[in-house]
Amino acid sequence: MHPFKFIFFLLMCSPVTHAQFKLIESKDMRMVYYDREHEYILPHTERCFYNALNFHKKLFDYKPSEKINILMQDFGDYGNGGATAVPHNFINLALSPFNYTFETSPTGERMFSLMNHELVHVVAMDNSNNKDRFFQKLFLGKVYSTKEHPISALYSYLTSPRFYSPRWYHEGIAAYVETWMSGGIGLAMGSYDEMVFRTRVLEQAHIYSAQGLESEGTTTDFQGRSNSYLYGTRFMGYLAYTYGPQKIIDWVKSSEGSKRAFSGQFKNVFNKPLTTSWSDWINFEKNWQQKNIIKLRESPISILRPVTEKIIGSVSFPHYDRKRNRIYFAINYPGKIAHLAAMNLKDGTITRLTDIKGAALFYVSSVAYDAAGDKLFFTTDNNAMRDLNSYDLRTHETKQVQKNFRTGDLTYNKTDNSIWGVRHESGYSTIVRVPSVNASGHLAPYSTVVEKYKLPYGHDIFDLDISPDGKILSAAVSDYKGNQSLLFFDLENLEFNVVKADTIFNFEISSPQSFRFTDDGKYLYGCSYYSGVSNIYRVTVATKEILPMSNAITGLFRPLLLDTNKLLAFNFISKGFQPVYLENKVVDQVGSIEFLGNVTIEKHPILKTWELPMASSRDLDMDSLTTRSDYKPGKAFELNAAYPIVLGYKNYVGLGYSFDFEDPLGFRSLKVTASFTPRTWTNQLASHHDTTNISLDQNEIFHFSLAGKVGKYSFNAGYNEANFYDLFGPTKTSRKGSSLRLEYSDPIIYNPPKTLDLTIGTGGYYGLEKSPEFQQISTQGFNNNIFFNLDGALNYSFTKSSIGSVDPEKGIKASLKATSVISSGSIYPRVQAALDLGFQLPIHHSSVWIRSATGHSFSKSFNPFTRFGFAAFGNNFIDYQISRRYRTIYSFPGLSYDADVSIISRSFLKSVVEWTLPPIRFRELGGLNLYSNWIQPSLFSSGLITADPTSIKNKFINMGTQLDMKIVIFSLLESTLSLGYAKAFDLNRQKTYNEWMLSLKLLK
Repeated sequence: MHPFKFIFFLLMCSPVTHAQFKLIESKDMRMVYYDREHEYILPHTERCFYNALNFHKKLFDYKPSEKINILMQDFGDYGNGGATAVPHNFINLALSPFNYTFETSPTGERMFSLMNHELVHVVAMDNSNNKDRFFQKLFLGKVYSTKEHPISALYSYLTSPRFYSPRWYHEGIAAYVETWMSGGIGLAMGSYDEMVFRTRVLEQAHIYSAQGLESEGTTTDFQGRSNSYLYGTRFMGYLAYTYGPQKIIDWVKSSEGSKRAFSGQFKNVFNKPLTTSWSDWINFEKNWQQKNIIKLRESPISILRPVTEKIIGSVSFPHYDRKRNRIYFAINYPGKIAHLAAMNLKDGTITRLTDIKGAALFYVSSVAYDAAGDKLFFTTDNNAMRDLNSYDLRTHETKQVQKNFRTGDLTYNKTDNSIWGVRHESGYSTIVRVPSVNASGHLAPYSTVVEKYKLPYGHDIFDLDISPDGKILSAAVSDYKGNQSLLFFDLENLEFNVVKADTIFNFEISSPQSFRFTDDGKYLYGCSYYSGVSNIYRVTVATKEILPMSNAITGLFRPLLLDTNKLLAFNFISKGFQPVYLENKVVDQVGSIEFLGNVTIEKHPILKTWELPMASSRDLDMDSLTTRSDYKPGKAFELNAAYPIVLGYKNYVGLGYSFDFEDPLGFRSLKVTASFTPRTWTNQLASHHDTTNISLDQNEIFHFSLAGKVGKYSFNAGYNEANFYDLFGPTKTSRKGSSLRLEYSDPIIYNPPKTLDLTIGTGGYYGLEKSPEFQQISTQGFNNNIFFNLDGALNYSFTKSSIGSVDPEKGIKASLKATSVISSGSIYPRVQAALDLGFQLPIHHSSVWIRSATGHSFSKSFNPFTRFGFAAFGNNFIDYQISRRYRTIYSFPGLSYDADVSIISRSFLKSVVEWTLPPIRFRELGGLNLYSNWIQPSLFSSGLITADPTSIKNKFINMGTQLDMKIVIFSLLESTLSLGYAKAFDLNRQKTYNEWMLSLKLLK
């Protein structure tokens, strides 16, 4: 997806208007924000930007090609960032607090960390040499590749070659540099990172190759795309330790004489292939972790007994149901949709309770338990603005309690049945109380939120729990320097918004994670990487004494006291977390490990010079550097790039030019293409039945198209529109004639993956030879050349996928569209509807979908807008639309577009049954810049009934299969190679038809 389209869609779905957007601009920066409540953080963010930019300019010899655009937003409950340099330098900043689960994110001041990190991405992609700048001037900018013009991918590579590098490369260098800029706080010194690789070496599990990481490690592993950070940072750490930090900087630079490709530049700097160095790193990692394992085993390792052999991937904090002897938690692992589950402690069996929409990667969902009321409270949309939901253990009913609750770290106070949690909003962490009954008694239970204590900016709070007597609230609190402590808050005072807190223990830069009170309130059990390895610790409430309860060799998390003798915890293994029992006993000694980052900075003290002090207002006077105004998309509207293109028109080859315009936030865009087809040029490969060199009419040699967007409105205009992919197969979208269309789109529901979109459009057509939708329906015999249409459509989708899936595996899709065409004073109305239902099978990543559609034209007269056409797979040999085109309404594999074979009808009823089989994943098939991820087969069968007085062809069935293979080019450009076969049966005429399909879908 275009890097700005997703941001634009979020903005369009938010209650924010263009007039609300404010602009802060300097010679290097263009920062946009939309909420006055965010203004408190802007001066600090500006200073962090300049502080980091000046540092990176020196470190990487960086000269920005243009201003760096920054969007400050609060669209989600956890802070994060994103960056690109194509077609513009752009950083997206989410200002909420970070997610500290399992210490997968570094603590510290977040704007400082985000700017340090995200600007490395911009530098790595935008830095250029003379060759790159030559092509940027030639194409008038940095080209962003589009599937409509696949040749743009070549231009994009020429203008911004390092953009086309794997995610691990970009995240690795950014996380590594960020760590030392923060004085050692970051993934290069991460305890979680050390644990991941220590565990893999201990288990002799596979450590992914550079190519295997992208093809398998980030798709089927329970850690998902976070593996890019883990592996990338670790590989950079190995290189810095072995060759010195300057070497990895030289690798990322784009100085004169450097190679375009990241892999070529690696060999240029390190004098060996990247794949060889990656293998060297794996051997180094094995030796390094073996030393740590030996060191840990110097103290007795805690004995663990698995509750179940099942690996549950990521897991929330568990809750113990004593009367049923069950544990409740949220889990997420490859092959199954994330869900609330109950685990029977007697035999370890796990039962699904309800799916979790929008599961978080590591903590899945925040869960609280009302034992007396037999209810679980849990959050959904955990990667956006969280909702509060309840699950009744008696009735098995799930209800949404609050929409956009924005609160997690839930805990239940059984003394008054209230829920407490931490709300993230406008960059602040706030302790909130959710009463079971509103004071007025008129509102539904848990429908209000009462703020109790808003922490100062830069201080975050997480992992709450309340003592059984309702007197103490425990929590982990971090400050802007990264220090983290376990605190006790006096709950009675907090009820009256009075903060009285005691620090139980300062864990320094290690998190006190998941500390929970025992049933008698005498102890808290939790975990921490305080020794470098995550172990269980017990706090005595009365004395505040803290003692270790385990000596783990990998890592133990989320402990729960079951009885006086036994603890339940989650042991980290390479495939996820596994519930285990261990003895409730204080251990004498806890082992420690050596961190690769520590020995690296000792060996290469130059890393100490990378530490960047946080800039103050005395260091940088932003008022003198910046100006403030409203953000006006029209004023910022500019040409992104312009480049030559190749197009197809009626089997003919044409040449032209494309011009791309856009404002930096994507509110307004315009794409203009113009091309020319010489009358005597023909493409002999375009069609197997049209190889004659017949010249075009004079009025068909020029082609023009214009597509634009202004907010929720879009428009298209065309004259003899051409399409590159018409050169390569049976499906033709180029059309003789003129067209103009205006469209309004509004996301009525935008709650991914649940969406409901409304589209209303109107337009006109002149001089058409064929229907705009169906190439087998011509205008011959119809005596009017002018058509006007008005249409409206509703499209609903709510589908779900598990980790490692290729396509949605269950859910629903529905659409309804009505069209009215006016011509010669007559109105021709038409309506169609579709419904898709998907069901996940017990086999991982396999599902059955039933896809039904119906349509009816209310006009008996024939014209291009009163009939529906069905034929073929629809895939061209080279294509850009969805690869599984047999799923679309008007596809009917087995038939061709020939007039005597394709189906033209006034009304229809169609149903497709599809079975997708599990994909076969490839660990290594190909190389760094060209490889395949997976191959997946599917089987389908369709039935079609048509009704039309002019035709006797009214009953058809088909059966077919398709095999799809995903191919990745230049690390980012995904394509799909498809092979299909179908046999169709005309039941009325007792005829059989066959069709083979071979297609390469270019770009995602």
